[in-house]
Amino acid sequence: MTIRTASHSDVPALLTQAPLARVLVQVRWPELSSFDLESVAATMARQLSDGFPLKRRDSEVQLLFTPAGPQQQANGFVHRLTSAADDWTISVGESFIALETSAYKGHEDFIARLRGALDALNETAKIPVVTRIGYRYTNRIVGADDLARLSERFAPSVLGGVGDAPAGSTLVHSITESVYRLDGAALLVRSAQVGANESIDPTLAPVQEKSWILDLDAYDESRNVFTVDSVCERVNDLSAIASGQFHALTTEEFTKRYA
Repeated sequence: MTIRTASHSDVPALLTQAPLARVLVQVRWPELSSFDLESVAATMARQLSDGFPLKRRDSEVQLLFTPAGPQQQANGFVHRLTSAADDWTISVGESFIALETSAYKGHEDFIARLRGALDALNETAKIPVVTRIGYRYTNRIVGADDLARLSERFAPSVLGGVGDAPAGSTLVHSITESVYRLDGAALLVRSAQVGANESIDPTLAPVQEKSWILDLDAYDESRNVFTVDSVCERVNDLSAIASGQFHALTTEEFTKRYA
Protein backbone atom coordinates (compact mmCIF):
# COMPACT_ATOMS: atom_id res chain seq x y z
CA MET A 1 0.00 0.00 0.00
CA THR A 2 1.38 3.41 -0.95
CA ILE A 3 0.79 6.28 1.45
CA ARG A 4 -0.17 9.43 -0.34
CA THR A 5 1.35 12.72 0.82
CA ALA A 6 0.34 16.00 -0.71
CA SER A 7 0.24 19.72 -0.16
CA HIS A 8 -3.21 21.12 0.58
CA SER A 9 -3.35 22.58 -2.91
CA ASP A 10 -3.18 19.01 -4.25
CA VAL A 11 -5.96 17.64 -2.03
CA PRO A 12 -9.48 17.74 -3.51
CA ALA A 13 -11.81 20.43 -2.23
CA LEU A 14 -13.89 19.67 0.84
CA LEU A 15 -16.94 17.61 -0.05
CA THR A 16 -20.18 19.38 0.80
CA GLN A 17 -21.67 16.19 2.29
CA ALA A 18 -18.46 14.69 3.67
CA PRO A 19 -19.23 12.07 6.35
CA LEU A 20 -16.88 13.64 8.90
CA ALA A 21 -17.89 12.87 12.48
CA ARG A 22 -15.05 15.01 13.86
CA VAL A 23 -11.67 16.57 13.19
CA LEU A 24 -9.19 16.71 16.06
CA VAL A 25 -5.70 18.09 16.69
CA GLN A 26 -3.85 17.34 19.90
CA VAL A 27 -0.48 18.70 21.07
CA ARG A 28 1.23 17.04 24.05
CA TRP A 29 4.19 18.04 26.24
CA PRO A 30 5.99 16.42 29.21
CA GLU A 31 4.82 16.96 32.77
CA LEU A 32 6.07 20.39 33.82
CA SER A 33 7.49 21.51 37.16
CA SER A 34 5.52 24.75 36.95
CA PHE A 35 2.09 24.48 35.36
CA ASP A 36 -1.07 25.60 37.16
CA LEU A 37 -3.88 24.05 35.13
CA GLU A 38 -6.64 25.94 36.93
CA SER A 39 -4.97 29.30 36.32
CA VAL A 40 -4.06 28.49 32.72
CA ALA A 41 -7.61 27.35 31.91
CA ALA A 42 -9.19 30.40 33.57
CA THR A 43 -6.93 32.83 31.70
CA MET A 44 -7.44 31.10 28.37
CA ALA A 45 -11.20 31.09 28.94
CA ARG A 46 -11.18 34.88 29.31
CA GLN A 47 -8.98 35.36 26.23
CA LEU A 48 -11.07 33.07 24.02
CA SER A 49 -14.53 33.87 25.37
CA ASP A 50 -15.81 35.42 22.12
CA GLY A 51 -15.57 32.16 20.21
CA PHE A 52 -15.67 29.76 23.17
CA PRO A 53 -18.06 31.23 25.76
CA LEU A 54 -18.85 27.97 27.60
CA LYS A 55 -16.55 26.26 30.10
CA ARG A 56 -16.63 23.01 32.05
CA ARG A 57 -14.24 20.75 33.93
CA ASP A 58 -14.28 16.98 33.36
CA SER A 59 -12.31 14.05 34.66
CA GLU A 60 -9.56 13.08 32.23
CA VAL A 61 -10.09 9.45 31.27
CA GLN A 62 -7.20 7.20 30.28
CA LEU A 63 -7.84 3.95 28.41
CA LEU A 64 -5.80 1.05 29.83
CA PHE A 65 -5.46 -2.33 28.13
CA THR A 66 -5.46 -5.08 30.76
CA PRO A 67 -5.80 -8.90 30.66
CA ALA A 68 -9.48 -8.34 31.45
CA GLY A 69 -9.86 -6.03 28.45
CA PRO A 70 -9.86 -2.23 27.96
CA GLN A 71 -10.62 -0.27 31.12
CA GLN A 72 -11.11 3.46 31.70
CA GLN A 73 -9.19 5.12 34.52
CA ALA A 74 -9.56 8.71 35.80
CA ASN A 75 -6.32 10.67 35.41
CA GLY A 76 -6.74 14.21 36.74
CA PHE A 77 -8.94 16.85 35.16
CA VAL A 78 -9.36 18.49 31.79
CA HIS A 79 -10.93 21.89 31.15
CA ARG A 80 -13.08 22.31 28.04
CA LEU A 81 -13.91 25.60 26.35
CA THR A 82 -16.85 25.19 23.99
CA SER A 83 -18.59 27.25 21.32
CA ALA A 84 -22.19 28.33 21.92
CA ALA A 85 -23.36 25.77 19.34
CA ASP A 86 -21.32 23.05 21.09
CA ASP A 87 -19.61 22.11 17.82
CA TRP A 88 -16.08 23.41 18.62
CA THR A 89 -14.13 22.47 21.75
CA ILE A 90 -10.71 23.39 23.12
CA SER A 91 -9.52 20.94 25.78
CA VAL A 92 -6.62 21.72 28.12
CA GLY A 93 -5.02 19.27 30.53
CA GLU A 94 -1.80 19.08 32.53
CA SER A 95 0.16 17.92 29.49
CA PHE A 96 -1.91 18.61 26.38
CA ILE A 97 -4.13 20.96 24.43
CA ALA A 98 -6.62 19.80 21.80
CA LEU A 99 -8.99 21.40 19.32
CA GLU A 100 -11.96 19.35 18.12
CA THR A 101 -14.92 20.08 15.87
CA SER A 102 -17.95 18.37 14.42
CA ALA A 103 -18.54 21.38 12.11
CA TYR A 104 -15.42 21.23 9.92
CA LYS A 105 -15.38 23.92 7.25
CA GLY A 106 -11.93 23.22 5.81
CA HIS A 107 -8.32 23.17 6.88
CA GLU A 108 -7.65 26.91 6.67
CA ASP A 109 -10.52 27.71 9.02
CA PHE A 110 -9.42 24.92 11.37
CA ILE A 111 -5.78 26.00 11.47
CA ALA A 112 -6.77 29.62 12.19
CA ARG A 113 -8.77 28.49 15.23
CA LEU A 114 -5.93 26.24 16.34
CA ARG A 115 -3.46 29.12 16.11
CA GLY A 116 -5.76 31.24 18.28
CA ALA A 117 -5.86 28.50 20.93
CA LEU A 118 -2.07 28.03 20.82
CA ASP A 119 -1.46 31.78 21.04
CA ALA A 120 -3.64 31.93 24.17
CA LEU A 121 -1.76 28.98 25.69
CA ASN A 122 1.60 30.50 24.82
CA GLU A 123 0.69 33.80 26.49
CA THR A 124 -0.47 31.98 29.62
CA ALA A 125 2.00 29.13 30.15
CA LYS A 126 5.63 28.36 29.39
CA ILE A 127 5.70 25.16 27.33
CA PRO A 128 9.37 24.38 26.56
CA VAL A 129 8.96 21.36 24.29
CA VAL A 130 6.28 19.21 22.69
CA THR A 131 6.48 15.42 22.46
CA ARG A 132 3.51 14.59 20.24
CA ILE A 133 1.41 16.35 17.61
CA GLY A 134 -1.51 14.53 16.04
CA TYR A 135 -4.09 15.43 13.37
CA ARG A 136 -7.09 13.13 13.20
CA TYR A 137 -9.99 12.79 10.76
CA THR A 138 -12.85 10.51 11.84
CA ASN A 139 -15.43 9.59 9.19
CA ARG A 140 -18.64 7.72 9.95
CA ILE A 141 -21.00 6.11 7.43
CA VAL A 142 -24.59 5.32 8.47
CA GLY A 143 -27.72 4.22 6.65
CA ALA A 144 -28.44 0.80 5.15
CA ASP A 145 -27.95 1.90 1.54
CA ASP A 146 -24.60 3.59 2.13
CA LEU A 147 -23.33 0.71 4.27
CA ALA A 148 -24.27 -1.72 1.48
CA ARG A 149 -22.15 0.25 -0.99
CA LEU A 150 -18.89 0.48 1.01
CA SER A 151 -17.06 -1.86 -1.39
CA GLU A 152 -17.90 0.49 -4.28
CA ARG A 153 -16.59 3.57 -2.48
CA PHE A 154 -13.54 2.48 -0.48
CA ALA A 155 -10.34 0.56 -1.15
CA PRO A 156 -10.34 -3.13 -0.13
CA SER A 157 -7.49 -2.50 2.36
CA VAL A 158 -9.84 -0.70 4.79
CA LEU A 159 -12.93 -2.89 4.36
CA GLY A 160 -11.75 -5.77 6.53
CA GLY A 161 -14.58 -8.21 7.19
CA VAL A 162 -16.98 -5.96 5.29
CA GLY A 163 -15.44 -7.08 2.02
CA ASP A 164 -15.08 -10.75 2.97
CA ALA A 165 -18.42 -11.54 4.58
CA PRO A 166 -19.69 -15.03 3.64
CA ALA A 167 -22.69 -15.13 1.34
CA GLY A 168 -25.93 -14.88 3.26
CA SER A 169 -24.24 -13.79 6.49
CA THR A 170 -24.79 -10.65 8.56
CA LEU A 171 -21.62 -8.88 9.70
CA VAL A 172 -21.88 -8.00 13.38
CA HIS A 173 -18.49 -6.43 14.10
CA SER A 174 -15.21 -5.84 12.25
CA ILE A 175 -12.04 -3.82 13.01
CA THR A 176 -9.02 -3.28 10.73
CA GLU A 177 -5.96 -1.33 11.89
CA SER A 178 -2.66 -0.44 10.19
CA VAL A 179 0.22 1.88 11.16
CA TYR A 180 2.61 3.35 8.58
CA ARG A 181 5.75 5.43 9.07
CA LEU A 182 6.75 8.18 6.64
CA ASP A 183 8.45 11.58 6.56
CA GLY A 184 9.32 11.47 10.26
CA ALA A 185 5.68 10.85 11.13
CA ALA A 186 3.27 7.94 11.48
CA LEU A 187 -0.21 7.31 10.13
CA LEU A 188 -2.72 5.13 11.94
CA VAL A 189 -5.56 3.98 9.68
CA ARG A 190 -8.36 2.24 11.50
CA SER A 191 -11.74 1.13 10.15
CA ALA A 192 -14.56 -0.63 11.91
CA GLN A 193 -18.14 -1.68 11.47
CA VAL A 194 -19.98 -1.53 14.78
CA GLY A 195 -23.52 -2.01 15.98
CA ALA A 196 -25.99 0.55 17.28
CA ASN A 197 -24.75 2.46 20.36
CA GLU A 198 -21.21 1.10 19.88
CA SER A 199 -17.94 2.91 19.18
CA ILE A 200 -14.26 2.02 18.75
CA ASP A 201 -13.06 4.96 20.84
CA PRO A 202 -14.31 6.26 24.22
CA THR A 203 -13.80 9.84 22.97
CA LEU A 204 -16.20 9.27 20.03
CA ALA A 205 -19.87 9.22 21.01
CA PRO A 206 -21.77 6.30 19.44
CA VAL A 207 -24.87 6.67 17.28
CA GLN A 208 -28.17 4.81 17.61
CA GLU A 209 -27.73 2.75 14.46
CA LYS A 210 -25.17 0.48 12.82
CA SER A 211 -22.22 2.41 11.41
CA TRP A 212 -18.88 2.06 9.65
CA ILE A 213 -15.99 4.23 10.86
CA LEU A 214 -12.81 5.22 9.01
CA ASP A 215 -10.36 6.97 11.31
CA LEU A 216 -7.05 8.45 10.07
CA ASP A 217 -4.59 9.74 12.68
CA ALA A 218 -1.33 11.27 11.41
CA TYR A 219 1.09 12.00 14.26
CA ASP A 220 4.66 13.01 15.07
CA GLU A 221 6.15 11.80 18.37
CA SER A 222 9.51 13.56 18.08
CA ARG A 223 10.63 16.00 20.76
CA ASN A 224 10.77 19.60 19.53
CA VAL A 225 10.96 23.11 20.95
CA PHE A 226 7.49 24.61 21.25
CA THR A 227 6.58 27.61 19.15
CA VAL A 228 3.16 28.38 17.72
CA ASP A 229 4.56 28.66 14.20
CA SER A 230 6.44 25.35 14.33
CA VAL A 231 3.44 23.48 15.71
CA CYS A 232 1.12 24.92 13.05
CA GLU A 233 3.64 24.07 10.32
CA ARG A 234 3.83 20.46 11.49
CA VAL A 235 0.04 20.29 11.79
CA ASN A 236 -0.17 21.35 8.14
CA ASP A 237 2.14 18.47 7.18
CA LEU A 238 0.16 15.93 9.20
CA SER A 239 -3.16 17.12 7.83
CA ALA A 240 -1.90 16.68 4.28
CA ILE A 241 -0.75 13.13 5.09
CA ALA A 242 -4.09 12.12 6.61
CA SER A 243 -6.39 13.86 4.13
CA GLY A 244 -4.26 12.83 1.16
CA GLN A 245 -4.45 9.20 2.20
CA PHE A 246 -8.20 9.45 2.77
CA HIS A 247 -8.69 10.56 -0.83
CA ALA A 248 -6.37 7.77 -1.99
CA LEU A 249 -8.62 5.25 -0.18
CA THR A 250 -11.85 6.51 -1.75
CA THR A 251 -13.21 5.97 -5.25
CA GLU A 252 -15.04 8.11 -7.77
CA GLU A 253 -18.28 6.58 -6.51
CA PHE A 254 -17.52 7.98 -3.06
CA THR A 255 -16.92 11.45 -4.51
CA LYS A 256 -20.18 11.30 -6.47
CA ARG A 257 -22.12 10.34 -3.36
CA TYR A 258 -20.71 13.00 -1.03
CA ALA A 259 -19.95 15.88 -3.41
